[in-house]
Amino acid sequence: MNTYRPKEFKIIEVASLVIVSDVDLSAAVPASNQAPISLPDLSEAVQRDLLLPWQRRKIMQFIEEHLTETIKVEELAVLTKLSKTYFSRVFKSAFKESPYNYVLRRRMQLAKDLIAETDAPLSEIALDCGMADQAHLCKTFRNVFGSTPNQWRRSSQALQRKSGARFPSTARKEVNTARFN
Repeated sequence: MNTYRPKEFKIIEVASLVIVSDVDLSAAVPASNQAPISLPDLSEAVQRDLLLPWQRRKIMQFIEEHLTETIKVEELAVLTKLSKTYFSRVFKSAFKESPYNYVLRRRMQLAKDLIAETDAPLSEIALDCGMADQAHLCKTFRNVFGSTPNQWRRSSQALQRKSGARFPSTARKEVNTARFN
């Protein structure tokens, strides 16, 4: 009498690969020669998202030269020969802030310097720093530095009077025109 008997399957697990077979392969290799499978440590081989030195230089130079203009992430990505999304990720990894926040911080630093060094109206300084208008400058300046541009100007002028380091009016104009011409 022929009775149906299901085959016994052996399950062999190798790394992340599972092989289901009806052949017992463990007998093919003597037990003394069997060694545990060790995979190489890939943590050192995986490089972190970083910008190369030439990419950093190009980005920094471009941002400084075009600080008063609209700077798009696409432009920066093209400079570094990376895709827009990958560029944003590696930029944030390298500079610890997004490209937008970096450019905004640089613009606010420029505004801070111009406010302290010149008597130019805030509306002019706003345009010189790539801001839409004076209100945009004031709102952003307050968010970044915690005070308004006028408060900053008054406090920096008071410090300059105490130290005697105030620019003469002609030198201030020269600083302003040299920086933006």
